[in-house]
Amino acid sequence: MLIFAAMIKTIIGLPEQQTQSRILLAYCGKLHLLLAVVILLIMPFEHRQIMGINLWVKPLKFALSIGIYCISWSVILQFLKNEQRNKWFSRFTVFAMTFEMMAIFTQAARGELSHFNQTGHYNVILYGLMGIIITGQTIYSIFISIPLFTRNPEGLSKAMRWALRLGIGISILFALQGGLMGARMAHTVGAADGRAGLPLLNWSRDYGDLRIAHFFGLHALQILPAFVWLYPSKRATPILVFGLLYFLLVSFVFYHALLGKGY
Repeated sequence: MLIFAAMIKTIIGLPEQQTQSRILLAYCGKLHLLLAVVILLIMPFEHRQIMGINLWVKPLKFALSIGIYCISWSVILQFLKNEQRNKWFSRFTVFAMTFEMMAIFTQAARGELSHFNQTGHYNVILYGLMGIIITGQTIYSIFISIPLFTRNPEGLSKAMRWALRLGIGISILFALQGGLMGARMAHTVGAADGRAGLPLLNWSRDYGDLRIAHFFGLHALQILPAFVWLYPSKRATPILVFGLLYFLLVSFVFYHALLGKGY
């Protein structure tokens, strides 16, 4: 419950003890959520499409995801007491996420694909830089979270400690899974990208779609702590069981997509 109370405070700006690293990530998260609102206002007036959907759908999804990600880490950093290390992590994360969002936003404005785009030198270089920078940020998040695995931070119950450990571990693993999509230059298995899918998310219903496992794996960072908040327990066993089942489920979704099967 402590995690989610802190997230709500961060979003609406209630005063609490802050550090420079946490403030920076919190502002970055808020600005991306505000950008999502702006994109929602733009979408009804946009008639251009990419891959059969409104070209602002992808920037909208990324703005929301980045906003949630930055706010989540702004909360987590309060349990990591090395402020100098936290400061460097927050700066690089803000740079990486801002670069990612600017690339996706400007490519959408140009009517171009942001991912897997190999048409022209600019598109190739931009996509390559996106991959390098976001991979660097993912590796950095592994380094910064080590103390959560080696120590028992004050202010966290045993259940919440394991929720964060498992949530961070699963999210990092499935963040790196994005590299497979990059290597394939596609997220659909069994057909070309761009076919009709679920509303807004546009996940394929007829073929394998690697984005589904990627999405649920990344958001283990929020879903596992949410489980502890909704089902509070002094013991770690419930979250360990839930975390294992969640990992197996997302792994099955990933394997199912690799087979090229839809739902």
